[in-house]
Amino acid sequence: MENIRTIIDMVLATEMTKHFEHVNKFVNSINKPLAALEENGSVKNVLTSPENRILIKRMLIKCADISNPCRPLPQCIEWAGRISEEYFAQTDEEKRQSLPVVMPVFDRNTCSIPKSQISFIDYFITDMFDAWDAFADLPNLMQHLDNNFKYWKGLDERKLRSLRPPPE
Repeated sequence: MENIRTIIDMVLATEMTKHFEHVNKFVNSINKPLAALEENGSVKNVLTSPENRILIKRMLIKCADISNPCRPLPQCIEWAGRISEEYFAQTDEEKRQSLPVVMPVFDRNTCSIPKSQISFIDYFITDMFDAWDAFADLPNLMQHLDNNFKYWKGLDERKLRSLRPPPE
């Protein structure tokens, strides 16, 4: 039964309405104490408490769930296209059924994918992956994140709304 509770908890950790709560709890309960304890060598206690093990698992699943901006650029572009298409289809269907549009920014006729990616990275990804990197030391992921952010910024500065620049 404990395994089922853990699985449910991990799935619920991906709920974006609790995103900042989970990230803040991870930073305050794991990263800050670890940084303080590294000086005197008693890190093990922070990592082995049941509550903190759950926090670490939640953070891991959260990072895995929304890790697209930390992938190599070709995969980042592919997944940005897939998620955008999913949101475009949702917006199309909401309009078709005369329902309230939940994410009006994802109107396929007006959406700037670069802007949506920049906002997503700024709002959700950077702080969370900074915290995870401080815990797990993932320089390659952080480099991909930086490169991808610059890619999206470059497209946005050129006023492009698509996944890729037009062929030269």
